[in-house]
Amino acid sequence: MEYTLSQIHSITGGTLVGDGNVTITGAGSLEGAVPGDISFVKGEELVKKALKTRAAALVAHREIPETGKPLIVVDNPFLAFIKFLQVIVEKNTAQPKGIHPLASVSKGSSLGKDTSIGACSIIEEGAEIGNNVTIHPLVYIGRNTRIGDNTVIYPQVSVRESVTIGKHVVIQSGTVIGGDGFGYLRVEGRHVKIPQIGTVEIGDDVEIGCNVTIDRATMDKTVISRGVKIDNHSHVAHNVIIGEDSMLIAYAKIAGGAVVGKNVMLAEDVGVTDHAVIGDHSVVGGGANVYKSIPPGSVVWGSPAKPIMEEKRLQALLKKLPEMRDTLKKLSKKFSQ
Repeated sequence: MEYTLSQIHSITGGTLVGDGNVTITGAGSLEGAVPGDISFVKGEELVKKALKTRAAALVAHREIPETGKPLIVVDNPFLAFIKFLQVIVEKNTAQPKGIHPLASVSKGSSLGKDTSIGACSIIEEGAEIGNNVTIHPLVYIGRNTRIGDNTVIYPQVSVRESVTIGKHVVIQSGTVIGGDGFGYLRVEGRHVKIPQIGTVEIGDDVEIGCNVTIDRATMDKTVISRGVKIDNHSHVAHNVIIGEDSMLIAYAKIAGGAVVGKNVMLAEDVGVTDHAVIGDHSVVGGGANVYKSIPPGSVVWGSPAKPIMEEKRLQALLKKLPEMRDTLKKLSKKFSQ
């Protein structure tokens, strides 16, 4: 990559201070930057590090003349820097427009304008692909699935039949959407499979990490609402509903029929039992297991999940158990004499 600082300024906005013709060939942290990189200073606590950085230019919250470096001054340096990083990502992951000769696209499917279909990808009968959609190599799109404009699907993703995906969605490699929900009926000691005939509906501006599984509903639909972000290796079971702008960190597991409200944070390795309801704006701490519904605004932790201060008190008591056991032994011995 190669940009002038003036070109980057046109992306980030703000005020350009110093030589706009400086050539930028990369981006890095203040500590890790090398000559030619641009970095950012998001607050006063990082100004000292900015004085030592090898970066060629900075995005900062104010002028820092003692660095002797040209910079872009903006109110939110991190957000401005993200805008530039997004340009780099789009350039690095860009696919040629059109259908690769090795792709298999059914004549019964429809493709929007400026769509890219990578090598060895398969688009089945009845699929509808929107405008400016990028489907990387080795992707499977099932029958009658609909994908909205400006969505990006990375290699080795499988999207099964009759799934709906909104606009501006990003799906990372290895993810499977629309696999069968885990439903069985026990009859005379054997497990009889319950056919899964529902679907998955994914809203706009959703981002889904690598190796995520989102199961189709038994009937009706599994719903991932607008703005949801799902980290790697998470699992969403059949008929789950996740509200707008919620976030699932790595290895989150949500069992069938559970409802996660709006703006909920499930930290790493959280488990949610079937049909539990997690109220809006709740936070579930790492490793917690939610075995029953929790009201809006809750902050819980532990297994079973409970109000976080209660769990912290229990954890403090657990550390004292060996000492308490020794004390009880001494008291028991004393009073038994």
